[in-house]
Amino acid sequence: MYKQYFKQAWNLMKQNRFFSTVYIIGTGLAISMVMVMAVVYHIRTANIAPEVHRDRICYVRYVSYRMNDDKGSLNSSCGPRFLKEVIYNLKTPEAVAVTTDPSMTRFMLGDIFVQVPGHDEMPKVNLLGCNDQFWKVYSFNFREGKPFTEADFQSGFPRMVLTESLARRLFGENEATGQTLLINEARYTVSGVVADVSGVTSDVYAEVWVPYSSLNAIMKQMTSEQNGSAGPLIANILLHDAKDIGALTDELAESVKRYNTGLVEGQVKYGEPVSYANSMIGNLFYKDRKQTYLILVIVLLLFLLVPALNLSGLNTSHMQDRIPEVGIRKAFGASRSILLSQIFAENMILMLPGGIAGLLFSYVLVFLFRNILLSSGFFAMQMGTGNTIALSPGMLLNMEVFFYAFLICLVLNLLSSMVPAWRAVRVNITDALNG
Repeated sequence: MYKQYFKQAWNLMKQNRFFSTVYIIGTGLAISMVMVMAVVYHIRTANIAPEVHRDRICYVRYVSYRMNDDKGSLNSSCGPRFLKEVIYNLKTPEAVAVTTDPSMTRFMLGDIFVQVPGHDEMPKVNLLGCNDQFWKVYSFNFREGKPFTEADFQSGFPRMVLTESLARRLFGENEATGQTLLINEARYTVSGVVADVSGVTSDVYAEVWVPYSSLNAIMKQMTSEQNGSAGPLIANILLHDAKDIGALTDELAESVKRYNTGLVEGQVKYGEPVSYANSMIGNLFYKDRKQTYLILVIVLLLFLLVPALNLSGLNTSHMQDRIPEVGIRKAFGASRSILLSQIFAENMILMLPGGIAGLLFSYVLVFLFRNILLSSGFFAMQMGTGNTIALSPGMLLNMEVFFYAFLICLVLNLLSSMVPAWRAVRVNITDALNG
């Protein structure tokens, strides 16, 4: 029976080519709208290498040092002393990756250039200072060598890891590990080379990674109570379980109290740990997660409204033309369920090519407008200037994302097609035969 439905549906498609073409295009547009939003949201929230633990990451980004007697305050991220005496002593985390705040280090260090000693080429690069646990929290694909060690970090040795493309640019096909590079005239030794990192993973994006303990502009602040407390560093805290964020918050509060008892010139206040999801959502609509999701749903519905209305109007007009056919089939004994089953089969045949077209069109849109989509205020977190928005197939070809997008559009199509069909099959036989 269903085989016959599909044959008849295929013949109707050939007979009504204009209707079929417009219907497929409308379905494709609806799916592409959903898929663009779903793919971008997936890229910004899913566990994607090197950020493979986004679901268990939280941040301490805000520290305020307020001087006694209201003489002033310094509002910034974490300082090196605060990290050493507070963050590193926490027991709740599995590990703590510390990174420099790109916006602040650009101000403190200026433009960063690397150069092979004795060569003229001196490209400008993105540099990220980090600690040794950074390499445990984030998963990099090492092409050569290895990351700098805990001993390197504690001693402030000038070690560096660089991307594969930068290594090939500077050293050609020669092995980069063990070579010496100048970073703004300071000598560093290459300890490893990693595969290039996409700007989508904004927490770790760089072309050069060095121990932040090797950066004099940061470490000279250790002796200052104010600059040692509030500085240019971000604590990326990996939890054993995402639910541990409450325990971490409590432990951090106690640790800061102890830290404040050792301060003479002022006191420290801090922002509570924020999960990855809340950090991203907080950049959208005033840190209100429920409001953000509500607005995203409203935007999604608005995106779907136009194709839904068009498809509904198209189906209503099409079913009006088929009412005499419905009347004849009912006169020969066809039940409502049989008629609806046939119409459902016809719509599935029309929807499948529309789904494929929408999937392809959405990926084309994401590739063409990836910089706008991923670095806009709608989905961005802290995309640095000049970040490379590279999208791997693994980021885009996610069957779960496609399934949900297809499911939403299936419901859309069913509502826009089956409601007019249900009204048509309820027309009595006499009125249907009279048109």
